[in-house]
Amino acid sequence: MTRSTRNRTRGRRRALGAALAVLASSAALTAVTTAPAQAAESTPKPRVVFTEYKDVDGVRTSGIVTVNADGSDRRVLTPTGRGLPQAEITGVTYSPDGLSMAFISNDGYADIWVADADGKNARPVRMDVNEADGWLDGLDWTPDGKQLYLSFRAKPGHDRLRIMRIDLDGTDLGYVFPTPEQTWDSQVDVAWDGRITFLRGSTVHTWDPRTGDAPKPVTQGVHPTFSPDGSRIAFAAFVDGSLDVRARVLDGGTEYSLTKGQGVLFPEWSPDGSQIAYLSGGTNQAATVSGANAPGTTPKVLSAPDTTASEVSWVPPRGWTPHGTFRHDYTGDGRSDVFALDGAGTLWIYKGTGMGVLEPRTKTGWGWKGYRMTAVGDLNADGRPDAVGQDADGGLWLLGGTGYGDVTNKVRIGVGWKDLRLTGVGDLTGDGFPDVLAIDPAGTLWQYAGDGRGGLRAREKTGYGYAGYRLTGVGPLTANGYQNYLGQAPNGDLYRYERGGRYKIGWGWKNLTLTGVGDLGNDGIPDVLARDTAGVLWRYDGDGKGGLKSRVKIGWGWNGLNAF
Repeated sequence: MTRSTRNRTRGRRRALGAALAVLASSAALTAVTTAPAQAAESTPKPRVVFTEYKDVDGVRTSGIVTVNADGSDRRVLTPTGRGLPQAEITGVTYSPDGLSMAFISNDGYADIWVADADGKNARPVRMDVNEADGWLDGLDWTPDGKQLYLSFRAKPGHDRLRIMRIDLDGTDLGYVFPTPEQTWDSQVDVAWDGRITFLRGSTVHTWDPRTGDAPKPVTQGVHPTFSPDGSRIAFAAFVDGSLDVRARVLDGGTEYSLTKGQGVLFPEWSPDGSQIAYLSGGTNQAATVSGANAPGTTPKVLSAPDTTASEVSWVPPRGWTPHGTFRHDYTGDGRSDVFALDGAGTLWIYKGTGMGVLEPRTKTGWGWKGYRMTAVGDLNADGRPDAVGQDADGGLWLLGGTGYGDVTNKVRIGVGWKDLRLTGVGDLTGDGFPDVLAIDPAGTLWQYAGDGRGGLRAREKTGYGYAGYRLTGVGPLTANGYQNYLGQAPNGDLYRYERGGRYKIGWGWKNLTLTGVGDLGNDGIPDVLARDTAGVLWRYDGDGKGGLKSRVKIGWGWNGLNAF
């Protein structure tokens, strides 16, 4: 894309001066020869995105560039859509799942647009966004992809800035902090669990909208950004006379440097947490990538020679699973749902209400007799949660979710699964794609990492002594966001597993059949359903501390149904 404008100072070019003033990121046991080709492809790479400028004879050309972090596969992206003006584009940011992009179109007024990940099908969210004290300068997505946070830069002579938020359909534009305080709030970034970090004056703050408590001051710096797991914040701060990337561990307050002498702005953590992208070179503002785990990593400049970058962020691989998510929303309404397979092979869906109960069931398929089903999250990376089914002969099939309460035609992704008991568990490996656990007849526990293409990678042994256990993936039962799964021992003890650790959280579960179903109660914490021997269905809400609350009866007549 090229967009030409007369050379004039833009918000991101002004950011350096503002920052200085303020301070003075085996497909199966046996591969199937007819398996989909994408199952054999390499893991998609997170890409960097930035807006690149070049001024020639007073005329500025600009383009949106996406490139792999190693500098390969450089592309210029051109958003297209009905009514999108030929104007300068800034503030490009991708949704947490990598399926959509949002940006600001500057045609004299700041307009918010969203588009598909490749820039196509652009459509307006809100036109002519106007705030009394500032010009729209940045966007960031909420974890569910339904809202955008708005940051502003100050208009001359104004001494107040406030952060706003808007629904993706353009409604409910409003201030995050409604009280019109004389504050200077800007540069917002959103964590996987909905917390935000932002700049208030010259101090980095964090705020949790779930509790509504007052924002907490963290450190001095500019351009704060959460790590993927939300445990750290990277920011730019003066170190020995140069703006460089610093990181702060939120629990304990340890700080350390990630760059030295680079004149850094706008650090952004990569989706897997291994790298930091930023603008380097002071007023030259070159898009740059460096390691995020220790200082001294040789930086990689991604900008073309004789150009200037105005902002930098990351493009998650399509269908990326953000930290702490294991989605069960099969209808696309933002609420967790439940599939159930009966003994005759009929597939039913029970839509969630968001209030902890289920709507009456709806028939959504048939012909599945003899299959064992499990929810697996978004295995084929199309933005919709999927399931896998094992047939009586040991074939493994992908059932792609449609987002409308049913599944697509099955695709075989493996053979030799007859004697394995499977459960989807979300992303255990930290690569952004959901994984599967399987117990073999000897009680050995195997982990199959999702490949982001609808298949599974070669298995890895992860435990033993699981004969007679029943496992179910539940998502993050604690506030740290790491995926958990539950294991019912043969004697009825209930264990929670997280990052290799095992924690006993109950007993007397022998005659219950458990199913992790996501957040049925819409309180931000995943829940569990349990069917007893009489066919009564109980809901156990997660308590946010790794355990389960007292049960609540929500149904009956569930004998013979396999819920997933």
